[in-house]
Amino acid sequence: MSESNSTPRGQAVKSLSRSTLVMRVLADRPMRPAELSRELDKPWATIYRTIRVLTEEGMLQRDPDTGEYSIGPMMWAMATSYLRDHPVLGVGLGHLEQALPHVPGLLKVTERSGHNAVTLFAEQNPQAGAVTRIREQYRLPLHCASFGIVLLAHSPDEFVEEYLAGPLPAVSPRTITDPKVLRTRISEVRDQGHAASRAELQDDNGSLSVPIRRKDGAVVAALTSVLPLPVFDDAADQSLHLTRLSDTATRISEALGWRGTYA
Repeated sequence: MSESNSTPRGQAVKSLSRSTLVMRVLADRPMRPAELSRELDKPWATIYRTIRVLTEEGMLQRDPDTGEYSIGPMMWAMATSYLRDHPVLGVGLGHLEQALPHVPGLLKVTERSGHNAVTLFAEQNPQAGAVTRIREQYRLPLHCASFGIVLLAHSPDEFVEEYLAGPLPAVSPRTITDPKVLRTRISEVRDQGHAASRAELQDDNGSLSVPIRRKDGAVVAALTSVLPLPVFDDAADQSLHLTRLSDTATRISEALGWRGTYA
């Protein structure tokens, strides 16, 4: 006999699910309880009770000036443990530090989390001119930018088809949202072993991305160089930085136990 949501265990699972949903939405942008209630189509009292408990536990925090709630310090404390123990960063930080001085911009590592590309590491070369970053770049839909396309292209075929069924939001005017065009691009990335995006998120830079593989060959992350457009648009410079990026990804992949041919 299965347990219903009326049992204490069922109620706890339902409450946990609601709390997770609230934190997912507030991770995108801060909101007041009334906004969150409308966003989730849930009663205000239910949402407020959930927010109050999460705030008491440090999972959320309230801005006293705006009344908006956002992700709290306890979530960051838990996230630092995730990054500390992450296998890619565990073997890769030394290689990333060696590569960073040769990148005239930003070096980053992302991984797939559901339908999003989430940033694990992002460092600007202090000797180079700063590239423009936007808040949303730390969590973007997979069909956006070179790193998302690399992660999407190396996801299981069933996942790719489910993802392309949409909806596919246009994060910028240059974001490809046509499933047919995306399928062609995914095929190209699989064949070429890398992806490039020109001025998709910002007008003054472009990005190059390559996959990082684990022991069994599966792609676990994308390594990306975000470059100023004069560098990105120069064919010789782009080729040089793509080679350096691929070499770094190879070293990290080999440290994870991979012994294949890089592509």
